[in-house]
Amino acid sequence: MRTIKILVLICIFSNGCRSQQGPEITFSFEVKSEEITSVTISKYNYDLEKMVEWKSLDNLIPQKTYQTTDEFLEPSIYALKLNTGKGIKIAVEQGGMVHIKMEDGIKLESKIASNLDFNKSIENLNNQFFAGMIQDFDKAMKENNQQRIAELEKEKDKVLLQFIRSMENLVMQMGPSAKAYDALGYFDLNKNSDFFEEMMTRFEAEYPSSGMSKSLKVRINKAAQLAIGSKMTNFKATNKEGVLVNLSDYEGSYILVDFWASWCRPCRVENPKLLELYKSFEGVKFEIIGISIDSDRGVWEKAIQKDGIVWNQILDKDQTIYKQYLLSSLPANFLLDQEGRIIAKNITAEELKTKLETFE
Repeated sequence: MRTIKILVLICIFSNGCRSQQGPEITFSFEVKSEEITSVTISKYNYDLEKMVEWKSLDNLIPQKTYQTTDEFLEPSIYALKLNTGKGIKIAVEQGGMVHIKMEDGIKLESKIASNLDFNKSIENLNNQFFAGMIQDFDKAMKENNQQRIAELEKEKDKVLLQFIRSMENLVMQMGPSAKAYDALGYFDLNKNSDFFEEMMTRFEAEYPSSGMSKSLKVRINKAAQLAIGSKMTNFKATNKEGVLVNLSDYEGSYILVDFWASWCRPCRVENPKLLELYKSFEGVKFEIIGISIDSDRGVWEKAIQKDGIVWNQILDKDQTIYKQYLLSSLPANFLLDQEGRIIAKNITAEELKTKLETFE
């Protein structure tokens, strides 16, 4: 009897008689359509900073409910994709039940999870701040009204600050969470580093050893490598003519690495100004490398022809180079000195002209 009592005490105080388990997330999938036969669940890996397939539920039968569980270690991001092609991304902030109805699409019913739709918030803000201005820009560009374009550029710069502050406020209201982590991916670290660091501090206070906090720290450290005075990391890619372009080959010249796209109005406004500068400073060791993130090669080539671009152009269709430099917005550029060090970022054609005049 004494031995049994001792064993009971050991079990109570050391948990030695059962396996330790943390809270769980239980996904409950309710199938409401015959067309839905499988759902693939991917989970965001904070170390790899990408989605990784986690589990697949196959041979689903209509009017049945299927469950699967995952250990909850910290707020997490999941992507759910049906065999029909439809899918959603969700943030799960704590352990518990996540109920999902699968009919025409995917409907989330949960108090501990939410849809990740920050892109819709950005679209709403974009319409709120820029809808009328976009039409004015298009009209001015079509008429080649440079005076009106210049006026709109100044107005755009003021409105852009309000737009960014509104984005920041939305994320601040989310607090440290998987949803906020996802939303931070829409911010350009080269342009919003102060806000990013402020949010990272809040994450570290709430979740000090989490994958989220560590991931944000890694991003900030990477951004520090793109600070003024740092040597820009190299890239290699083929240009429009199929010739290999190697950034390091341009050392000895001042280089503007210019990221753009055919659909980016501010980029298209800058192109004629850059062309004028490029021709004006032919005697200076100055080059431009244009990198477009267009998805359609034909549209990209048409924009090059229309804007009269004569410098090297690279199509970064899968955004490999774009992401290498932690970019998430356009226009964006880096001005490098003759040793390949960053001496300016996100400068206008007017600011570039002032810089070039000092190089002569």
